[in-house]
Amino acid sequence: MPKRSGRKAVRPMPKIVLSPWQFPQKPLSSPLKTGTMATSWQSACEDCRQGYGGSLKVNNHFDFMIAGQGLAGCLLARRLRQDGASCVLVGKSIPKAATPVAAGIMNPITGKRLAKSWRTEPYLAEAKNFYRVMGKEWGETLLHEGHILRFPRNEKEIALFRKRKADPLYNPFLGAEYPPCHWTAKGWTDKFGSYEIRGVSWVDLEKVASTIRREFQEQNIFREEYLEHKDLEMADDGIVWKDLHATCIVFCEGAKVLENPWFQFLPFGPSRGETLDLQGTKETTDFILQSRYWLLATEDGSLRAGSTYDHEDLESGATSAGQQEILDGLAGFLSNEFSVIAQRCGIRPSTRDRLPVMGRHPKHPQIALFNGFGSKGATWAPSLAKHFASHLIERNELDQEVDLLRFNEGKPR
Repeated sequence: MPKRSGRKAVRPMPKIVLSPWQFPQKPLSSPLKTGTMATSWQSACEDCRQGYGGSLKVNNHFDFMIAGQGLAGCLLARRLRQDGASCVLVGKSIPKAATPVAAGIMNPITGKRLAKSWRTEPYLAEAKNFYRVMGKEWGETLLHEGHILRFPRNEKEIALFRKRKADPLYNPFLGAEYPPCHWTAKGWTDKFGSYEIRGVSWVDLEKVASTIRREFQEQNIFREEYLEHKDLEMADDGIVWKDLHATCIVFCEGAKVLENPWFQFLPFGPSRGETLDLQGTKETTDFILQSRYWLLATEDGSLRAGSTYDHEDLESGATSAGQQEILDGLAGFLSNEFSVIAQRCGIRPSTRDRLPVMGRHPKHPQIALFNGFGSKGATWAPSLAKHFASHLIERNELDQEVDLLRFNEGKPR
């Protein structure tokens, strides 16, 4: 465990009131002060040893336990440690996890309406700087910047592009317009022309998450195990899972939140998505090509394509129908020939209002949530991990647009 000098003190939590339905409590015979970071590391650990019959080791009490080892959990855990909190990361890769499937494309203009994404300017700028700095720290190139070349499917979309480009709020993100048949020599079908979306980047999210997991593993603060909700026990000053004790657990478990008994009142609207890893047999490009589906050339020369959206069938894995849907979609604007190397499938953990959701449980403040990033995790997670860490440690006010209490009408258990 690294030295804990210069750590900030967490402001005290309100008194915890436990519901009778909760799992059995494991009382501490010498409890830690509720909701505070221990100012004396040795004293805190002595309390743990006494309370649990001497079974805990020096590094088994933490300010925060992060349940989930995808992008959201890894970025939040790293941010909490940077801000002076002790933190343990718990989780293991699960089928249909979102991070290994996501292409990590950060696109400021999306959808049929060519609308700017939520808080595009500040969050995109901070995300780019975050991945750029992190890449320098690790000696790797994490951030890949470029443009999208979009092939409209009708004249209406071209008219909308021109309208958006004339808008000063959109103009910085919209580039050149190309006439029909401009890309014929490349074998690209551009019946209605094409246009550029600027300020686009992509990040290998699994590389980011796996490197952070390795950092935590080297510090002996990553537990690569499944964390089942039923295995958690409540203590007056936090939670207990196996031999680990934390003042607060933060669930960053992606679509597994659908099974979380504490957050059933939240209106999640997940979707299942499939992507393909491809090998091209003709010339590709540095552009990210997009019509209804997108094609991305990665740094190792392979291609990625996607993606499907299915809000009904969350049970299936990768399907032949999904593969064909993507290939047919690419064929609509590309004549390139592709062979499928691999197929991926994941569940996007979206909310009904398409905004992230975070905060402490309204009745059990030793339990918190950081979730709901959908397909925007690459862009939103760096800024919101910083914001939420500040809320958890300093008790700073949480942004109401992402606060889980916006759904509190559901009367959580």
